[in-house]
Parts: sequence; structure tokens; C-alpha cells
Amino acid sequence: MITDAQVHIWNANTPADPWEAGAKGHLPDPMPAERMLKLMDEAGIDRAVISPANVAPNRSPACGQAAAAKYPKRFRVMAWFVPTLPEQFKVLPRWIEQPGVCSLRLSMNEPEHQKLFAEGAFEPVWKACIDQDMAVAVWTRDGPALMEPVLQKYPNLRFIVDHFAWAVPGDKREAKMQAMIALARFANVTVKVSSLPLVSGSAAPEYEDLHPLIKRVHAAYGAERLMWASDQTQTMGKSRGTYAENADIIRKYAAAYLPAADIQKMMHDTASRVFKWPAA
Repeated sequence: MITDAQVHIWNANTPADPWEAGAKGHLPDPMPAERMLKLMDEAGIDRAVISPANVAPNRSPACGQAAAAKYPKRFRVMAWFVPTLPEQFKVLPRWIEQPGVCSLRLSMNEPEHQKLFAEGAFEPVWKACIDQDMAVAVWTRDGPALMEPVLQKYPNLRFIVDHFAWAVPGDKREAKMQAMIALARFANVTVKVSSLPLVSGSAAPEYEDLHPLIKRVHAAYGAERLMWASDQTQTMGKSRGTYAENADIIRKYAAAYLPAADIQKMMHDTASRVFKWPAA
């Protein structure tokens, strides 16, 4: 079985189901649940965790929740926490009780969010995640180093390094790699080995510059703390290979140097455990 730890879906922009004002989808056409399921079936993907798309008003999980309700064996939802919305803090103590929701995700790419982080405004988030034994993924293009003080303070926080620390080619790649590897000493940290075609500077289908990096992170974390995610539809929108080629980075090319049991963990077992989503 293969579990994709991150995809995006969204419906057409209609008066009954409007998009965020001024938002633009990753693709020119809608990506409803049924279209995503067809793509998953073609790529050999059994199920996926939905991260609400950028067109959703206030990153609402409603579209993903509807998909999870309709196709409970195929979808779960990693709901976005939007700290500028006071109502989010009211929902926070019961976050995991929301229908279809299996985890929490937040962005640290916006200056206003970085300011809130520096001021300690996310303390209720970390505590709520611990109280609910719920994983939290933090998406930051600058790498995960900022989370080290939080992990030192909260060793029981189940934290996900998002998008392979965004270790894209360039001067900052090595610093991000080192920061990601440094967090391996915290036992409750998992790496989402995701959006790999966008992290790579090499061509499909091998994306060969990724494999030395994957080997290093595997050596630090072990496969039981690594989980693959496609980040469809971002990779599709940027024409960085097919869905199957995305999965093949791990299930085919990494399988040339990692044990089959480790590939199984990275492609399914870790996500199943982290999101508490056992196979039916």
C-alpha cells in the first residue's frame, strides 16, 4: 500500500463554493476529489492526506473534509491553522475532532506569522498538539532550524519537517540539510520527504541530485521517521514530472540503495502511524 502524505484538491470557483478573493489555483482547471482519485489510481497511489489548497477561503478544510467523508478509505485532511483568525484558537483544543482531520499544518513563510512565532503566540498550538497527541507540520522555505527551541521545550511534540526542509539547490541547501539532520536527535520529529521534484535541480525521472540528500536524511532518521508525499498539484502546475515519476523517486530509484522494508515504511507505514490512519 502507498499513502501520499500530501496532495491538494479544490472545486470550481462558483457562487455556491467561492475561492479566496484573488486566488489562483496550481492548475487552470479544478482538481475535485474524483479527478485526484483518477490520477492516484493511474500512479498506483492508494490513499492521500489532503492539505487544503490556496484557493480555499482562509485555507478552509471543507473541500478536503467532504472528500474524506465521501471516500474515507482514500482521503484524510491535514487542516491548516491560520493564526490571524481568532476562531482558530477556539477550535484548537478540539482540532483532531474535526471530521476527517488527522493533523495540523501551519506556515511560517509570512512575516506576520514569523512575528507571532517570535512573540510566543504559537505556544497554544504546541500545547494543543501535545494534549491531542497530534502531529504538526511547519512549512517554511527557510528550513526548520527555528523549531529547535520549541522541540527542546516540548520533547513530546510530534513535529513534521515539511517539504524536505525545502533544500532546493543554491547557497542555503547545505544549511537546511544540516538543520534538518540536527533535528533527528529529537525522537518525535518526522521528515515529510515531499515536493521532491520542486526541491530537485535535476531532470525527471531520476532527479539524481536528490539521492545523496535522501541517503543522508535516511542515515540520520531511519525510514521509520520518513514519509513520502507528492505535493500534487504543485508539481503538476510547475511541469516537474508526472505523478508516477514523483512516486518513483522513492519506490524505484531509492529502492536501488535502500532495503525494500525501508521503502515500504517511507511510502506507507510512517504516514499510517503519524496520521493514525491504519490500513483498512
